[in-house]
Amino acid sequence: MKRSILMTVLAVTAITGLTKAQLPEAKKLFSYERYNSAAANLRQTLEQTPNNAEAWFWLSRTQLAKDSLQAAKESFGRIPQEIKNDPYILVTQGALQLQEGDSTAAAASFAAAIGNGRKKNPAIQEAVGRAILDAPKGNLQEAINILQTAAEKDKKNPEVFIAIGDAYRKLYNGSEAARAYQAAIDVDASSAAAYYKLGKIYQTQNNADVFVEYYNKALAADANFAPVYYQLYFYNYFRDVNKANEYLQQYIAKTDADIKNEYLLTDLYYVSQKFNEAIAAANHVIATEGNAVKPRIYKLQAYSYEGLGNYTDAEASLKKYFSAENDTNYVAKDFDLMGKIAEKSNRPEEAVTWYEKAYNMEKDSAMKIDYTKKMYAFYKAQKDYSKQAYWIGQQYALHAPMSNVDLFNWGVAYYNAKDYDMADSVFTMYSDKYPEQTYGYYWRARSNAAIDTAMTEGLAIPHYEHLIDVAEKDTANANNKKWLIEAYGYLAAYKVNQEKLYKDALDYYDRILTLDPGNNDAEKYKTILEKMINAPKDNN
Repeated sequence: MKRSILMTVLAVTAITGLTKAQLPEAKKLFSYERYNSAAANLRQTLEQTPNNAEAWFWLSRTQLAKDSLQAAKESFGRIPQEIKNDPYILVTQGALQLQEGDSTAAAASFAAAIGNGRKKNPAIQEAVGRAILDAPKGNLQEAINILQTAAEKDKKNPEVFIAIGDAYRKLYNGSEAARAYQAAIDVDASSAAAYYKLGKIYQTQNNADVFVEYYNKALAADANFAPVYYQLYFYNYFRDVNKANEYLQQYIAKTDADIKNEYLLTDLYYVSQKFNEAIAAANHVIATEGNAVKPRIYKLQAYSYEGLGNYTDAEASLKKYFSAENDTNYVAKDFDLMGKIAEKSNRPEEAVTWYEKAYNMEKDSAMKIDYTKKMYAFYKAQKDYSKQAYWIGQQYALHAPMSNVDLFNWGVAYYNAKDYDMADSVFTMYSDKYPEQTYGYYWRARSNAAIDTAMTEGLAIPHYEHLIDVAEKDTANANNKKWLIEAYGYLAAYKVNQEKLYKDALDYYDRILTLDPGNNDAEKYKTILEKMINAPKDNN
């Protein structure tokens, strides 16, 4: 009989010792943001000691951290009736009431938990402060007041100071938050959470030297503190993908298994240009998630296939993405990739359609300019002059640097499209910007000649005259020589047909023959003019 009683006492003692050890472990897992493991640990504790009120509080807090208010409410419904008035249970009740927006009921529950006596329990005050802090619309200043009262009574508890720091951070008071976290470190120099949270303050300020130092101190204090690895992964993501990968692998190894981590890994494989690994990781996510898979995984898969030059599978994956994703989440690069795939697959008409969609969605002006150049090149190959002119015009509208070649191509495109007014406008810009060159004057003359086909208005005359002024400075230039002959001929025709100034016209034909002595047309018209000039006048 005595042996049986002794065995029972030993068993109870063992269970009590186990549950006492489990609760700190659950809290540590919570600080690691390993909420699934913390919840499992707490459930095991509660199976053995269902009247453990503090474990019920932490289970509820863990479930709320996972954004599962319903699960927390269901757990609260399973709390044994005999401990419903325990302070920790009253705090849990108040936390749920506050989560549901009933601040009045919550305040009553918290007041009942803390009590009115002089020997208020600082652990309960800390729990109340945490509950208010965790709520979406908790009174943060009230939480700080309660936590500071707890800190005055429990000066050696770093968690109270960390909670005060968390409240100040939510109030965007970084200096007071940093002071509270430092107080936690002064109490416990091995507080990884305090170093980590100090680091996060400096990370929001982009002070890399300082926050990396604090993150390293956190890891020195506790190499299993998973949140630090995530922040270092994120920091290195755009700087050093190999280092980012190291930190992500560490994070995954030290945190709870979560499909979100597989998404992160797929993404990092892609940006690291480890395309085969990215595709394999994406396939694993798709197989695991089924219909619940996030559409973006198809896009990562498509980009990885494209990286390997596998345009067939890239297109198939991207089409799955388009069919599964909300179109408000599309970005220009998605259409750009479809354009590139169509282009590589020798479907140019389809490619330009996708590129145009990318252009319309793109916000960055430099990227939009790149698309205009793609579009211009396509329509140039198609000899679609109107579209050529339009897309160079878009470059101009985007304030792209316009070289003389760009202006020339733009103006000629309008000219070939028979939009002579716009051609004249563009070549006006050309001649204004490059007055020492002949191209602007020549094409203004051609454009105006095309408008004034009967020469009745003389629109082309001033531009041919400007052309002559510049081109005559270098008649050895083959282009200048050719255009001078054209200009002299046009002016001669105008002098004859519109002004009847035959001697002036004869002078222009002489200039042609000076440049090109064997010019048959000039010889012919000169002979005609000379006969007209020398013909006897009819006195009648």
